[in-house]
Amino acid sequence: MILKDNNFQIVVPFYNDEDSFETFVEILNKMETEDNAFILLDNGSDTNEIKKIAENKRKNNWTFVRSEKNLGFGGGIKYAAEFVEKEFVAWMPGNLKLNPSDVYEVIAKQNLDGKYLYIKCTRKNRPKIDHLKTRIFGIIASIYFGEKIFDAGGTPNLIHKDFFSIEKDFPKDFSFDVFVYYYCLLNSFKIKRPSISYKTRVHGESHWQKGLISEIKLTFNILKYKKQWKDISKIKI
Repeated sequence: MILKDNNFQIVVPFYNDEDSFETFVEILNKMETEDNAFILLDNGSDTNEIKKIAENKRKNNWTFVRSEKNLGFGGGIKYAAEFVEKEFVAWMPGNLKLNPSDVYEVIAKQNLDGKYLYIKCTRKNRPKIDHLKTRIFGIIASIYFGEKIFDAGGTPNLIHKDFFSIEKDFPKDFSFDVFVYYYCLLNSFKIKRPSISYKTRVHGESHWQKGLISEIKLTFNILKYKKQWKDISKIKI
């Protein structure tokens, strides 16, 4: 584990997934990091179970925040970014396809050199079918948006905190990651793509990824945002 005065905090949203939350917290509680390295968000869950787990297992290397209503993935990241006290905001899903220890370490190894930096990890060790779908989406999105887009769903992500002050109408769904990537491409950010290993989901199921139809629907939603995203991307941080 890399121990230093890191200039980032990692946001992790959860929604109605107390099993993943509890396992995630158990992993964090065995890690050695600076205080509040992780910000765990209960993104409007229907019960208080996640809050109860947070109260019972609280340690100094993470903090807990809650939104009373579900803000969507992108909306949740933007909301939790308000609680980040460091210069850079990172985020990752809480589904345990990524080990939080690996995420912390891969970001801590990077040189966070300036305001116009974007880190978006590439995913390795994924099922072949998932890798194929990612490649197909990358080809379609690259042609449509006119930018070279590769593994647009790669995570964790990291960007300067000032990014979250430019626009109130960020995408609220899972297209948020693609939007941030597109914004950084259009504005010539320095983009770093370290790789990180993926695993299968440990608990529960995705709240949006219900099969091929849901993935196609998200793809079409992303494509229809082109003009709106291009307009937002004219706003500089």
